[in-house]
Amino acid sequence: MAESSVIKSLPERIRPRPVVIAPSESEADSRRWAGRRILLSGSLAVIALAGALAAGTIPRVQQQHELHAQATLAATQRPRVNVVVAKKMEPTAERILPGNSLPLKEAALYARATGYVSQRLVDIGDRVSSGQLLAVIDAPDIDDQLTQARANVEQARANLVKAKADQQFATSEEQRYRKLVLPKVISQEEYDTKVQGLGVANATVAAMEAAIKVSEAAVKRLADLQEFEKITAPFAGVITARNVETGDLITADSTSRELFHLMQTDTLRVFVNVPQVFATSIANGQGASVYRRDEPQKQYWGEVTRSANALEIATRTLLTQVDVPNPKDELRPGMHLQVKFQFDRKVFPLMIPATVLVTRSQGPRVAVLDKQNRVHYQDVVLGRDYGAEIQVVAGLQAGDTVVNHPGDDVPEGTVVEPVRPSK
Repeated sequence: MAESSVIKSLPERIRPRPVVIAPSESEADSRRWAGRRILLSGSLAVIALAGALAAGTIPRVQQQHELHAQATLAATQRPRVNVVVAKKMEPTAERILPGNSLPLKEAALYARATGYVSQRLVDIGDRVSSGQLLAVIDAPDIDDQLTQARANVEQARANLVKAKADQQFATSEEQRYRKLVLPKVISQEEYDTKVQGLGVANATVAAMEAAIKVSEAAVKRLADLQEFEKITAPFAGVITARNVETGDLITADSTSRELFHLMQTDTLRVFVNVPQVFATSIANGQGASVYRRDEPQKQYWGEVTRSANALEIATRTLLTQVDVPNPKDELRPGMHLQVKFQFDRKVFPLMIPATVLVTRSQGPRVAVLDKQNRVHYQDVVLGRDYGAEIQVVAGLQAGDTVVNHPGDDVPEGTVVEPVRPSK
């Protein structure tokens, strides 16, 4: 530092000049290229930043212009509302009602003879023909009583032969004594005795004939009981229940134990409760389609065969029977089935969707459009409620255009642009 101070104190003309070492040519080029790269990188960064700003600003500006344009258009346009047209029901109506299937015939078979089951010939699921033997009951006491009754008949017939012989003898005696009483050969008392004997003989013959009839009736009764030892099918069908086994003791006339249950299933009876609105349209011979809910594409044709001809007070429905042929046994008794009817309407009520109703304190109303598409709220009188649709009794006419889902955004007198449903 002392040397530096000395140099600075000398006059400028005699101060020593600093020695400057000039850079080489290669070092100068390197510095120039480094500066250019820095300048180029800065320019690219500025351009990229400007592009990013433009990319984020331009869409936002465009979106704001579009929103402003849409808001201006919405402010000047009429409100768009969905509309429907009130129309009358079709002249024919298709209604699907639930039904219960039952066999055409069914019978519960009980025993009329007391004894033990010696044979059981069928089981559940077996198809039997009319008169086919199902089981045999062994009742030896009935057999013995029948044998005794038949012997009594033979004995009564033998006694009748003897009584008729006595009758013939008494008749001949009466005739012979009658000839002797007039010439006074015998007394009147002797003749009266023969007449009384003839009367006794005639009465004995009549009693024997009556006894034979009594014995024959006893034989018939016991023979019928003996026939009850054989349980037979009253008609052709399928065994759906079997509650007896070989060796079981069976008591006659006991309804607590059903031996077999038999059903005829080649034709099914489907019972349907038809609502009051269609009750008068039901007629015998009317066709109907029957199907299972889980297989609606497979339908079976049936026919209305009878109805109760009176409505049930509790449900206001008409009990109707539809007979359905079932030759392939594709339907089973006890199934819950769907029955489809085609009804011809005699009255064509006006219908509207339930979604057009506006509920107010003064009652139900609908928003009706006039020819200028101006909203006017009209009071209506409603009829039957079908769920998705409601019957209108008064207040509307067929062809009136009503607003669907009017809500509270469409006040009275608003001019709207109707949007009709696409077909």
